[in-house]
Amino acid sequence: MDNDKPEECKVCFNNYDEELRRPRTLLCGHTFCSQCIEDTIKNAELTCPSCRAEHSAKDATQFPINYTVEAFIKKLRNIQVTSVETVSTKCGQDRTRGISKKLRSLVQEHKSSISNLIRECEEALSQLSKYQGQVRDWKTQHHQLQDRLYDLLEQNKAAIELLEQEDTSVLTMTTEGEAGKKQLQTMLENLNTVNTAQDVVTTIDEADHYNVEVEDWIQKCQELFPDVNTVYTSVKVQDTIKKALDTIITETGATAATVLQGDSAATIMEKVKIISREITSRTLTVS
Repeated sequence: MDNDKPEECKVCFNNYDEELRRPRTLLCGHTFCSQCIEDTIKNAELTCPSCRAEHSAKDATQFPINYTVEAFIKKLRNIQVTSVETVSTKCGQDRTRGISKKLRSLVQEHKSSISNLIRECEEALSQLSKYQGQVRDWKTQHHQLQDRLYDLLEQNKAAIELLEQEDTSVLTMTTEGEAGKKQLQTMLENLNTVNTAQDVVTTIDEADHYNVEVEDWIQKCQELFPDVNTVYTSVKVQDTIKKALDTIITETGATAATVLQGDSAATIMEKVKIISREITSRTLTVS
């Protein structure tokens, strides 16, 4: 592969930029543009185009941006811009020799103003590029969190199904127990009203039969309840969901505008840091 153009992706041969083709480095050490990495990922697997090393990845943003390459490209572009400005200055000097000193001063003033504005524009573009990278990283994190929330919902559904089954089992056993209790109460009433020896024998035999059934029912209750898996799953899922919900902070009047009050001169990324730091501080305070 051609290594004479470090500012160029070795897969698509396009120059790196600060948007879709930001340089990212794989774990094997080779660097390619974000778009090519994204296009190469299949079934959460990525094969390095240079050394054929295998990597696990779902998204190009999992690999870090190669800021060294970006800095080199920026420096290279600045050199090219400086060269162009030098040539333009020489040409401008030739053209302005016939202009009065006052007009030349006015031209120089406007050139200086435009140059300053260009630098400010470049800085704003750089800030926007960095902010866009941060926004895309946040989007990826939100998708990952959404997947985890879906998993949590599925766990909650599974816990509810277990509880429904347990509720049905408890209802069945309760019905059996009520029936056994009613039989025992009947036997107790019969024993109070026996008049003959035959009645005594018959009633006691019948009572013994129901006694055994109720004793077996009590033993069965002890063995079946509680169902350990149902109780453990329910308590664990409830605790996990409650903790997740408790971390959600609802504050009236706490907006980005109030957080950034007095920081209008801050850059885009400085504002992002201020907001992030403020939210982190409030989260720790509430916790």
